[in-house]
Amino acid sequence: MLEAKRIFWLEFIGAICMILLGSAMHFACSWCGEWKPLALLAAVNESIWEHLKLAFWPGLLWACIMPLPSHLGRWEVVSAKGFSLAITATLIVAIFTSYTAILGRNLLALDIGTFVLAICVGQLVLFLLLVNRTSLLRPLFVVGLAALLVQLAAYSLFTFFPPDHWLFIEARTGLSGIPVK
Repeated sequence: MLEAKRIFWLEFIGAICMILLGSAMHFACSWCGEWKPLALLAAVNESIWEHLKLAFWPGLLWACIMPLPSHLGRWEVVSAKGFSLAITATLIVAIFTSYTAILGRNLLALDIGTFVLAICVGQLVLFLLLVNRTSLLRPLFVVGLAALLVQLAAYSLFTFFPPDHWLFIEARTGLSGIPVK
């Protein structure tokens, strides 16, 4: 019970860190004069895809640096994080596209609420995975590691080489990828 409480608070702190760091990363490229290497981590435009990175990179960082409870290994935390980050990204896309389809436009308050809610749900899933480590959940850790590797590859590649898909296109301008000056 004590370990579960500790994991809960660690993941709660992780959610706060993800929200704050991800929010700052939204503006990092413009703050740094559009420095291209930073585009790997920070949003370069207002596409949905670029907003997914704002949850992914801080979440991965937290999984790599958070203090570990004595019974958990770093690989367990990181692989479970891969699963929870996939859920976070899925929720961001699902909630955003649903509410904008209903309203016909996006609202900043709902965009921020979507980001916060998706991160909190992802962290809750991570908490449940780490607390309920049974033999039945072991396959989820393998899936989580695979999901993490796919996400790492995708986030590393698609900012620089975005596919021609609505997820990567900024609705306001119709552009994708790193803006050309």
